[in-house]
Amino acid sequence: MPRLAFGATFRTPEETARIFAPDTPIAIAENDCLIVAGQSLLNAFDRLEVAEYSAKAVIAAESLGTIVAIDDERIREIEAAFKL
Repeated sequence: MPRLAFGATFRTPEETARIFAPDTPIAIAENDCLIVAGQSLLNAFDRLEVAEYSAKAVIAAESLGTIVAIDDERIREIEAAFKL
């Protein structure tokens, strides 16, 4: 998820808009907001909801100990198994 500087949404709107693409539909502006795009309002809301629950899961997981990221090979295995 791309990170934008605080205020980028109104200081550099054209540059901010160029970040979004079909494979990059979401960005976070530091200490400001989360920006989500989608093919429909429902699609954008779904992406926003997934980002919110993912953030909550990361925060909750940190209380259990160090978070260990999944490597790229394991991600490819998951994508193949679930046909993603």
